Amino acid sequence: MSICKGCGKEMKWGLTSGGIRVPLDARAPVYSIGEYDEATNTYPITRLDNAHVTHFSTCPKASSFSKGKKQDGSGPPRTADAADSK
Repeated sequence: MSICKGCGKEMKWGLTSGGIRVPLDARAPVYSIGEYDEATNTYPITRLDNAHVTHFSTCPKASSFSKGKKQDGSGPPRTADAADSK
């Protein structure tokens, strides 16, 4: 597991089918939302245990890193992991 140098949260790394590494929140819960229930004025939800949220969407410092920065200022958060210590 890696630690984000921007916010200090734990992250896992995913790999897309195109070979791009994507930082994922290690413990962010993800839910599937069902059809709206008028009787209770709610949506039923189911927690997806093997699903993760991209860390780009939750890191408050994601736009402060220049490596891979996009035109809108977003970019990958830098991490402290074994690769950094070499």
